[in-house]
Amino acid sequence: MTVVDLLRPLSLLLSVALVAGAAAPARAQDEPVTPLGAGVAEDADQPTGDEPTPAELQEEVRQLRGIVTGSTPSVTVSGYGDVGFFVPIGDGVGYVQDVGPMATRAFPQYFGMYDWVFLGDILAPAINSRGEPADLGNPPGVNRQDLIDSNGAPSFIANELNLTLNSTLAENVVGVGSVNFLPRTGTDFRFGDAFDVDLLSLEWKLGVQRKTSIYVGKFESVIGIEYPERKANRRFGITPSLIARYTTGTPVGLKVRSRFGDSDWLIIAAAITNGSSVIEPFHFYDETDSNAGKTASGRLAIALPLPVRIELGVSGMYGPQDRALDSAHPMWFAGADLQVTWRWWRLGAEYLRGASDGEVGPPVDAARRVYGLRLNNGGYVQLTGLISRFLGVLVRAEMRDAFVFLGDATLAEGAERLYVTKSWRLTAGLRFPINQFIVAKAEYLHNGEYGGVPAIANDVFTTSLVMSWGK
Repeated sequence: MTVVDLLRPLSLLLSVALVAGAAAPARAQDEPVTPLGAGVAEDADQPTGDEPTPAELQEEVRQLRGIVTGSTPSVTVSGYGDVGFFVPIGDGVGYVQDVGPMATRAFPQYFGMYDWVFLGDILAPAINSRGEPADLGNPPGVNRQDLIDSNGAPSFIANELNLTLNSTLAENVVGVGSVNFLPRTGTDFRFGDAFDVDLLSLEWKLGVQRKTSIYVGKFESVIGIEYPERKANRRFGITPSLIARYTTGTPVGLKVRSRFGDSDWLIIAAAITNGSSVIEPFHFYDETDSNAGKTASGRLAIALPLPVRIELGVSGMYGPQDRALDSAHPMWFAGADLQVTWRWWRLGAEYLRGASDGEVGPPVDAARRVYGLRLNNGGYVQLTGLISRFLGVLVRAEMRDAFVFLGDATLAEGAERLYVTKSWRLTAGLRFPINQFIVAKAEYLHNGEYGGVPAIANDVFTTSLVMSWGK
């Protein structure tokens, strides 16, 4: 038995006693009372002037209950497990190297400007809700942590085990922590398992209706509309979009989110963080800042008052480049989104652009290289819905046109590497809700290239079984 269990009856008895005390003067005027003595009876009929009003007593009861509740924070433990099976088409790698004499290259204009040129999308052959590719390949000049490393082989996989803690620390304050455990292959008598803390924040809810929240810590992004479903237990399908890498990271800082109107027709969110909303494994992310500047981001959305809920939003981000040692060169993103919800169907669309200069001049610190970005166009349209109680469908069309580079190509010696991405993808999926705790899913990802990038065999068939527990 906890302290809360012991104090709860005491709080109830105190509440009853206080309410009874409030009602006593009124009852004394209507009912005869047998006096214990004349002086006592006379004193009882005379008001003292210090008696609290019923409203004051109710406020005291509310405060006492808050003290009892806050003496030991209530903690809710929840989470999920995600297991699956995937089949890569090809070797599981989403890119190829543009090599050979200048005349035979797909992009000869970059010959001599970059030591290595790669074509395609590293994250296109995604196999799970984390967006992990079937294989990262073995490109020259880098030493990547390839946690899947399938080499194109079909495989069962334990994708992720999540543990989430929610605690009511005060009447309007909630603490959240989330840890993801990744069972992966070890080597040389070392475990390969990994973990990451993706949420660690305090939420302070303001106002009578609690429509404004202030977050501090490590929290979800405010860019776009895909971040609310970035986890396997919240995602309708399995894999994220091609632009999710830019919008579903969890930065560290301060965030404010407010909803206005009876039907929340206006939503405003803003954040000041160490770095961008890019996912941690990608090239652009700062957990702990390396420069004095901070990144500002925000989203404004309006829900039209129609029988079908239609929400239109715009969002953006601006701040110093992640991993840079100074704040001289910015990184920015800007986008728009649309959500249409009708009964059990939802249409979502998002468009995004962005850029950063990368290194200007020779590298300042070999251990902290700064990548550059030109996200010329990126976006998706996705339709999800339930055909029956036990069957849902997903269709998504998307594209990404981007240049990611390392080094300053204007230097005499040129730059180190360039990734040229002109990719499109069609995804079809099925969802089988077995009950409220177990959901089975299946997807086929058909990846394609355009704009001079040669075709790459990087399609993926993947499945997922998500088991949820707790609230």
